[in-house]
Amino acid sequence: MKKRIAIIGAGICGLTLAQNLKHYADVVVYEKARGVGGRMSTRYADPFYFDHGTQYFTARTKEFQDFLKPFMDAGTIVEWSGKVINIEIGKKETKRLWFEQHLVASPNMNSLCKKLSEGLDVRVSVEVAPLVQKHTGAWALQDKEGNALAEYDFVISTAPPAQTLRLFQTALTVSSPLHTARLQGCYALMIGFNKPWDKRWIAAKVRDNPLKWISINSTKPSRNNVVTSIVAHSSNDWAERHIDDDMQQAQQFLVEQFEAVTGISTVNADYISIHRWKYAIVEETENAGFYCDLGQGIAATSDWASTSRIEEVWLNAKDLAQNIIQSIYSHTE
Repeated sequence: MKKRIAIIGAGICGLTLAQNLKHYADVVVYEKARGVGGRMSTRYADPFYFDHGTQYFTARTKEFQDFLKPFMDAGTIVEWSGKVINIEIGKKETKRLWFEQHLVASPNMNSLCKKLSEGLDVRVSVEVAPLVQKHTGAWALQDKEGNALAEYDFVISTAPPAQTLRLFQTALTVSSPLHTARLQGCYALMIGFNKPWDKRWIAAKVRDNPLKWISINSTKPSRNNVVTSIVAHSSNDWAERHIDDDMQQAQQFLVEQFEAVTGISTVNADYISIHRWKYAIVEETENAGFYCDLGQGIAATSDWASTSRIEEVWLNAKDLAQNIIQSIYSHTE
């Protein structure tokens, strides 16, 4: 009989795990959001589309490059190129050099995750409750309302450390790297104008400011460039100090910073909103790659396991899947 595996989270990490495990086990992916993507999600506010999490990613290893090749051949992954600048209040803008390909999914950042979810059993809008005692050697999963889901031999979490600690409760050993991993937050300010972007730059690194990065989302390939969609990310340090602020106050403050640093007025903006990522980028980690307790039937990996780069998250997921596959075969021989 095939092992039964539940994966919590349908971002790049969870979907990579599922794709690698699906031939060796019966796999179900649970996602509390309404769609797949995780940090590679896209906010839809037609006619505006905002990649409000991951802005782009790079591919430095041959393994990841080989994985991406068919998606690049199909046009799902494309290069985002153009002029990038450094900006700072009261100072002249300077050119910022990009020394490697900066890749995005097309037509939206969540398009890669949508492709990876094809052929998988992905159940969205389901928040899994913390694990309780095993029953006949399996974890009986429930959703947060107490409804029974199914029983699984393995449960793998790709959620942030704080959420994974709650999910696994006492099943985790006290020495697990999840206890020491720390992620910082980030605010994503989204601004839309019903007119094309009229400046020469596509993105800006912001210096000495609560904002750290501005992307003109509508300049990415296959986006709606008849309108202007802008994503401005706060610095992680500022977000951590203001992570529990009133959202409207945080939005107003960051709008003021955006106007001051870019000289662009938002008075006539057609859309403004904000999103708070409580767990955006790794601050501290043991660089473990993943956590796996075969005896308990639990495992975890995600941004916290090394760095928050998409490539490293993908590599960690692939390594964890291989570790579990080897375990399955060792117990069936």
